[in-house]
Amino acid sequence: MSYHRRAGDATFELNLAPFLDIIVSIVPMLLLSIAFVQIKMIEAPTPQVVTQDQVKAPPKPEATLTLHVSKKTGFQFEVDDSGKKQNTNVNNVTGQFDMDGLVTSAIAIKTKYPQITKLQLAPDSDIAFDDLVKIMDRVREKPQSQRAAASFTDKAVDAKAENRQLFPDIVFSSVGG
Repeated sequence: MSYHRRAGDATFELNLAPFLDIIVSIVPMLLLSIAFVQIKMIEAPTPQVVTQDQVKAPPKPEATLTLHVSKKTGFQFEVDDSGKKQNTNVNNVTGQFDMDGLVTSAIAIKTKYPQITKLQLAPDSDIAFDDLVKIMDRVREKPQSQRAAASFTDKAVDAKAENRQLFPDIVFSSVGG
């Protein structure tokens, strides 16, 4: 039996409707999923210039510094200097944290105790993560306007250098306590 082709059998129509349905439903889903992606970044400080004396024999801190954070009372620096405790309070201003007062108090404590580099952070349990990041960023290094006062002469290269750091080593002493 021989098979003969007819001229009308060689052409056919391709039904693209299911393919278009898939594309029409996938594209909006991809666009919606991309719109909800958020990227957050925490700025890490760069290494700072220190003198050779600090590298060879870093001074042992005689005092420990704790920063208590509370939404009700604000900030409280507690310096334990060989058993003597000194407190410095920075009250909230109109229900908000006084970040400028925090930096001013941190600079005053750093001036009095220049050997302290570690800060123990003790936030209350109701402090938001974003607020903690802002607080840590503010006490790590001096603001731009205060940096010139912290310059020193590096004897190894006989040039002026500046130390921008206040308390670069931040440790959580109690979370939610």
